[in-house]
Amino acid sequence: MSRRVVSSLGLPRFAWVGIAALAVGCVEQAEEKLSSEDQDFIKQNVMKTAPSPQIAVNADLDGKATYLGLDVSMNPIEPGKDVKVTHYWKVGASLTGWRLFVHASGPNKQSFINFDHGPVRGKYPVSQWKVGEIVKDEHAIRLPPTWAHDKVEIYVGLWRGQERMAVKSGPKDDIGRVLAATIPVKVAAVVATPLKRYVVRKTAKAPKIDGKLDEWKDIPAVGTFVNTLTGAASEPHTEAKMMWDDKFLYVAFDNTDKSIWGKLDKRDDKLWTQEADEIMIDADGNGKTYVELQVSPSGTFFDTYLPEYRKYEDSIDAKVKPFSWNSKGAKWAVKVDGTLNKAGDEDKGWTSELAFPLEDVNGLDKAGPKMPPAFGAVWRVNLYRMDSAEEGKPQGAVAWSPPLVGDFHKLDRFGEVLFADEKGGVPQPEVAKVDPKADPKAGIKAALGGIQNPNPPPGGKLDIEGAKKAAAKTSKAPKAAK
Repeated sequence: MSRRVVSSLGLPRFAWVGIAALAVGCVEQAEEKLSSEDQDFIKQNVMKTAPSPQIAVNADLDGKATYLGLDVSMNPIEPGKDVKVTHYWKVGASLTGWRLFVHASGPNKQSFINFDHGPVRGKYPVSQWKVGEIVKDEHAIRLPPTWAHDKVEIYVGLWRGQERMAVKSGPKDDIGRVLAATIPVKVAAVVATPLKRYVVRKTAKAPKIDGKLDEWKDIPAVGTFVNTLTGAASEPHTEAKMMWDDKFLYVAFDNTDKSIWGKLDKRDDKLWTQEADEIMIDADGNGKTYVELQVSPSGTFFDTYLPEYRKYEDSIDAKVKPFSWNSKGAKWAVKVDGTLNKAGDEDKGWTSELAFPLEDVNGLDKAGPKMPPAFGAVWRVNLYRMDSAEEGKPQGAVAWSPPLVGDFHKLDRFGEVLFADEKGGVPQPEVAKVDPKADPKAGIKAALGGIQNPNPPPGGKLDIEGAKKAAAKTSKAPKAAK
């Protein structure tokens, strides 16, 4: 249903936050043998008369079910506090094989949270609902304390396998979900967390891309990765370093990991669902177009181009598939200090190296920053690490520059990477030499170039003799626009 999960360790694509536990995929508790108390509880939540929910919706799902609406115990919602949500469903046909989902997000699908659960406290799965029943389903939700939006959108629906039941009428979004409610949120003032900044040094000798980090000893690290939601120190421990030359941006990750695994082995497999190092690059800093790169412990590589927030190549050309854009010159390698995909033993960690061609940083864009970057150029970049103790366990994540919301694609929280020389400095461009005897006025301008006058005249500009004067302002009315 979505792409990313994070536990208390930290939170790419959409981040899923649960109240008590996290699970991969939309979930609904498996059917089990019910006690007499369970059966009584189900009866208490199957209504005989139609309710009058606080928020009426009446969305028709393919003529098989109607989502009547919901009640909320707190309105507006306060982040960090439990809120009881009560949903009302009317059953119109057999729902064998179908399951329930409940999602929450901020505007424009930001800060996605998965609140999937088994209905009626897991005692009454959708597949057992009977025609004509009105089912009342109560559960708790909690927005993270770092929630940054002044409202939250609640979405519901039914799913089976890879499909969602079609919403025939009622409020809905473009991906087949009923928009149940938009609820205001009390957003507390958040202490500003500055963006991370890293000075990437130019190298005269390209590192050998072999997964070993021998050639990186003298390169400064970006700093230990942190909790994605709070910016606090967090496990798993990860460091990263960068270098560049006129052809490539080089990135190295050093990951502590006691259980190393990764079973996806095809280019552009969904590496974020297992363990991976990730890089996102918005080179021109426009907050719109960017590339995403990932390397897994198995040495599998993922790369894609996004023409805008969370949209992929198919949004440009419907004939192509998402993730179809590939860098032709990227190089990557991994070294595992332990045993890959072997449960029960204790590993030490794994390292990855990537050489990404500068010319590929614009993806499918024809425009973009000049390559190679000039000294002093700044790119917007973020780095992440996904980790799970073993297959099937909750996934955690840490970040270089924490997005502070449950969304790894939070572009305005990407860190800043400044391109520098081999010593980490930014050389000033040379000033053209001028012969003052040949052109006295040009000589004066050159001498003053780059100098800030400590006592500037009114208007803040130096009055250089011979400079062209600005036209005097007039009070004439402007001509009418054609």
